[in-house]
Amino acid sequence: MTTKPTILLTGISGFLGSAIAEKLSAKYTVIGLIRKSSNLWRLLEINQNNIKLLDIESPALDIELNKLKPNILIHSAWNGVAAADREDWPGQIQNIELTTNMLLLAKKIGIKKIIGLGSQAEYGDFEGKIDESFLPNPLSAYGVSKLATMHIAQTFCNINNIEFIWLRLFPLYGEKEDLNWFIPMVIQNALQNNSLNLTACEQRYGYLHITDFTKAIEQVVINSSNTSGIYNLSSHFSIQLKSIVELIIKETKTSGHFNFGALPYRPNQVMQMEGNSNKFYDTFNFSVTNNLEENISKLIKYYQSKYHQNNEISSSSTK
Repeated sequence: MTTKPTILLTGISGFLGSAIAEKLSAKYTVIGLIRKSSNLWRLLEINQNNIKLLDIESPALDIELNKLKPNILIHSAWNGVAAADREDWPGQIQNIELTTNMLLLAKKIGIKKIIGLGSQAEYGDFEGKIDESFLPNPLSAYGVSKLATMHIAQTFCNINNIEFIWLRLFPLYGEKEDLNWFIPMVIQNALQNNSLNLTACEQRYGYLHITDFTKAIEQVVINSSNTSGIYNLSSHFSIQLKSIVELIIKETKTSGHFNFGALPYRPNQVMQMEGNSNKFYDTFNFSVTNNLEENISKLIKYYQSKYHQNNEISSSSTK
């Protein structure tokens, strides 16, 4: 792709979408699709130069997009990513319909490349560091819907000669993440000097920082060769959750007590969640800058700032 890309982005108000918009809008035009009900607090925290927001429910959406001529679609919108919503079958299946509608729109306006965000949940029950050859066997409505979406989008793009990249994401962390996720939850309680009951936290996760994630997305955007396929995207470095909690305790100097082992593991708890991402790293000439201690320190300062400004951490819409 020789021309400078214009990006059409769904899910721009979420954790992943807003980070993608912040990264790409520094160099490219980003067109974000929102609803009237979208909570835009994350976008208020970033520079919105080169970001144009359009109502996804507008009857004139395709006309407006034909004028703006985006050539890449990044589909990050997904309802129901929280653990409590992952068995909501009607809600999860609605995501398949949303994606299908976006595929039809993409074809209509001449999109040449589609980047979709999948999940390690597509693999189902696994232990260890797995690569793309591991047979998907999802065990939740969320995982099944992600996998079904991948198959639909892949076939659609093959038929219509659209480049299609599907990224199976492993654990991510960073600023503006929802509070119900593990690292922000621990930081929030540490800053408030709360006591917190936890499992033994022996799980090892291949956490990828949001800045490395957005760098990976940019590598896919600028790649000019046809690299259609399915790729794991994970850090090459895994860490035990207990070590993360202990680092947060040390950095915050909290007086709260974190009680390891007070809670049982959930049924079928994955003890090592890590993706072998060699295929992605090699194809897109990608590397990570994984300084967990530095990233956690910055993340704590981010939440301290939000406390100082608002006396509480903003809760937000879904990723």
